[in-house]
Formats: sequence, structure tokens, C-alpha cells
Amino acid sequence: MILIYDTKVKPNLLLACSDPFMDQEYRGTRLNRKSRKLIMPHLAKKYHPDTNKSADAKEKFVQIQEAYDVLSDGEKRAQYDQFGSSFTGDGPTGAGGFPGGPNFENFAGFGPADFMNQFFGGAAFSRRPGGGFSSLAVGDDVEAAITVPFMEAIKGGRREITIEHVTVCTNCKGCGTKTAQKPEKCSTCGGTGLQWTAVASGFHMQSTCKECRGKGTKIRPGNKCPVCNGVGRVREKKSISVDIPAGVEDGMSIKIARQGDVPLDADGPPGNLYVRIRVNPSSIFKRQGSTILVDAEVPFHTAILGGYIRIPTVDGDVEVKVPAGTQPGQQAVLKGRGARKVNMQSRGDQIVAFKVTVPKKLSSKQRELMEEYAKISGDT
Repeated sequence: MILIYDTKVKPNLLLACSDPFMDQEYRGTRLNRKSRKLIMPHLAKKYHPDTNKSADAKEKFVQIQEAYDVLSDGEKRAQYDQFGSSFTGDGPTGAGGFPGGPNFENFAGFGPADFMNQFFGGAAFSRRPGGGFSSLAVGDDVEAAITVPFMEAIKGGRREITIEHVTVCTNCKGCGTKTAQKPEKCSTCGGTGLQWTAVASGFHMQSTCKECRGKGTKIRPGNKCPVCNGVGRVREKKSISVDIPAGVEDGMSIKIARQGDVPLDADGPPGNLYVRIRVNPSSIFKRQGSTILVDAEVPFHTAILGGYIRIPTVDGDVEVKVPAGTQPGQQAVLKGRGARKVNMQSRGDQIVAFKVTVPKKLSSKQRELMEEYAKISGDT
């Protein structure tokens, strides 16, 4: 237990000063009704296993629950005053003195719903349709993929895709019943969706109700919705319009908010839809980020003498100057002729790699001139 007895403040109990997990600010604090209401919810929130992932958080949370129960019950507190840390609380009410678990109706004057809201501010938990509680419910994400041509990835566009997702059954409005009315409250857990189980003398563990599987409700035999078979959810196909942003690259994903699955066992928003883009390669262009690469053939005489050639770009053909004496593999940069950067107005560049072509056959006149050139150059 996390309590110690102090004769100087009898009959009050103190939080254990020696316990390493207690916050320094609370050590030695007298737990009257007012301080219990302030301190205990803070500690329970801090060490609840859903918000604290440390290995011993669950054990500490159970200890806090046990401590509160002893502090809040006059009879149990008197027994603790009498027997000290050897007190286990075992009595006619069952293991640990709890008829099925700690009585949170006495927790500073409010019940299970207020207990969860007080501890977690309504943010970490949401109420299931039947009245139980679960971690804040958000549906699963859905993934899809589409393939687009190279130029559509450069320019952007819009595509219609069909996805399959989990949604609320329209026949029963998510209730799971034939009458589309709220199911009956689970008699086992009283509609909370939770059960308390004794795991050791004086210790109890909170778990999902096995009878209703945490929903807090049960549907009578014969009253299940024929469409969803009582689940309240169905899987259906849906057409979605996807905006392809200009400049999207192969492998990128587009997030479409709240178009995924709805939660299966609780009220809450759907997950997201992620559409992965596959881009078909181009026979003309290559791409490195926002940079477009293209090869351009240059006749050998143009490479020697200089001139102009037509170059393909993603915006259409343009005329590019070839400097005299251009060497094979030499490059020219066309500023701002590349791909757009996603969600930006700026564009990359296009890099042109010159490929000097040499004729395989020459006419007699061409051969005569080339021989004359070689003679002048001293190469013969």
C-alpha cells in the first residue's frame, strides 16, 4: 500500500513519504476531503496506463485506487489505523472489501463518469454508444494507390478513385438494432463497459467487460440489425475525388482528412485516407526532385560552328543556343523550366545534356570537305 499511519495526525492518513513514486510536492500532505479531491485525480491521471507507458505505471495506478478507497471509507480507515500496513481490507464484502471493485460513487462525491472526466479532462477518454469508456476513439486510416502519367504529375490534376472503408450502418444508425434504438444496458457492468477484478489481496485491476466487450450495452437475440448483424458498422465502397498537386513525385502520399474508417466500438471521427502516387516514367524526360533532365542531339557541325536547336520542355519546345565548340556531354541549364515544388509556386530548372551526333555516311562533297579540313588541321 502507499499509505502510512502517523499517530501525530490520527485519524488522518498521509501519503507514504518513503514511496519513490510520490511527487515531492505531495509527500507529507494531510488527505482531508478537499485535498483528496485535488491530489488523487492528479496522481491517477499521471499514472494511468493509457497515459503513462512506464513499466510500473499500472501497479502504481492500482495502488492509488486502493489508497483512495481506504481514505474515503471510515470503516476501512479505522481498520487501517488499528492494523497499519498489515490491513488488507478483506471482509464480508469480498476480496479487498470491494463488491466487484472500488466504489467510485464515493470518490469525492461523484460516480464513474465524473471520475473519468475529472481524471482525464474529457480529452483522453470518450463514451461508447452504450455508455462505456474507451481511449479517445479515432478510426483506422485507409490507404489507396493511383498511377498517373508523368505530365499529370508535373501539371497536377484530379482523379476519381474508389475505396473500401468502414462506415456507420445507415439502416440502424450505428445502434446495431432492428429498431435503430439504443441497445439495453449491459447488466454485468451496469453500462460502464468496465469490470474490476481482484488480482491480489487488496489489489484490483480494471478490465474490459467480457459480457459486452466494453460496449456497455447488449442486443437481445432476434433484435440485431439485419444489415450489419448488430455491429452498427458496415464496409462499403465509396468514390473519392483526389486532387493531384502539381509537382507530386513518385511515392508521395496525399492525405485526405477524415475519409478513413470510423471507429468500430465507439463514437469518434473517422481516420484519414492516404493516397500513394505512382508516376509512370516519361520516354523523354527524367526527373530528380524538381529538376528535369533531358538529352538533346546536336549535329557535329553545329557543335563545331555553334547555332540553335529545338529542345523539348514540360511547357513545350523551346529554342536553345549551342555554343561553338560544344563538347559531347556538355550541359545547358534552363532556369525555371523544371517541375513545380509541391504546394509552392517556385519551379526547378531543366538541364540539357548535349549529345553530339556523327554521321555514319558522307556524300562525296562532304567527304571532300572533311578531307580538306583534316589537311588544314594537320591531321593527315
